[in-house]
Amino acid sequence: MADTLRWGIASTGTIANAMATALATIDGVEITAVGSRTQDAAQSFAAAHSIPHAHGSYEDLWADPDVDVVYVGSPHSEHRWMTLAALEAGKHVLCEKAFALNAAEAHEMIDAARRHERFLMEAMWSWFMPLWHELRSRIGNGAIGEVISVDANFAIPVLDEDGRHRRPDLAGGALLDLGIYPLSIGRFLLGEPTAVRALGRLTDQGVDALAGGVMQHVSGAITTFMTSLDAMSDLTARVVGTEGRIAVAAPYWFPTEYTITRPDGGEPETVEIENRALAHEPEHVTERIRAGAIESDIQTWSATISNMELMDEIRRQLGVVYPSERSG
Repeated sequence: MADTLRWGIASTGTIANAMATALATIDGVEITAVGSRTQDAAQSFAAAHSIPHAHGSYEDLWADPDVDVVYVGSPHSEHRWMTLAALEAGKHVLCEKAFALNAAEAHEMIDAARRHERFLMEAMWSWFMPLWHELRSRIGNGAIGEVISVDANFAIPVLDEDGRHRRPDLAGGALLDLGIYPLSIGRFLLGEPTAVRALGRLTDQGVDALAGGVMQHVSGAITTFMTSLDAMSDLTARVVGTEGRIAVAAPYWFPTEYTITRPDGGEPETVEIENRALAHEPEHVTERIRAGAIESDIQTWSATISNMELMDEIRRQLGVVYPSERSG
């Protein structure tokens, strides 16, 4: 493999811009191409990030011989076909969360990565935050005793009825885009749940505008979660144990501060840990590809499948079905 790992970006939206900015901070990485549905969008993105190749179709991006890795930053509805096409073209892939519409699609994508022997990972950046790794270690070493609950929320007002968040054809709804974060934090700290109960409210178009519920884990601890497109929550997370509690400051999905309070009345302990936003995630991808791996040892394929199965069950309880699932 060449000294420089060459990245292509599929999509030109907000998250793709953030990823391009993050990639520019990583040693041994170069963004060589961007693909979009239109040439104008690709050229504008390329100019903003000094990218040499701008492709007015995704097919041209897959075919670009100067691209080793593709970042898929499109709406959820496009993740499956774009990932499969990139893998079949011989590219490694980092695919934005939520990885797919459902677990069946996720299995198909992972099977393709195995078949083509190419790296594939879901872009769940919270799992790479230094603070969360330190917290998990401290909790595992008994910092707050036995954990009995994790609670997290992610609600922001996204009111445009024509935007992707509220469109069923683009796999809209709060759960896949926002609710995935409180679910993931509970899973990161406590492992996969053994049961989930969810309630919510759907829009007239049939996507979830509000969802909340509780998961129970093997230890007996519970995770409570809430997500919505209709209002603003405090964007914090809390972990309660038998010997103390932890408050993770907003935004908890890429946090820089947490506070431990113990019941003995002592002074709370506040810890600050900086992060490099999205950069930790593609840096990990780059390291794993250079090591010859096709799977992450942090955001594993089994973790991605488990997460999709969990969200499938929550959507089943809420009654959210996407158009492509009805026709399929």
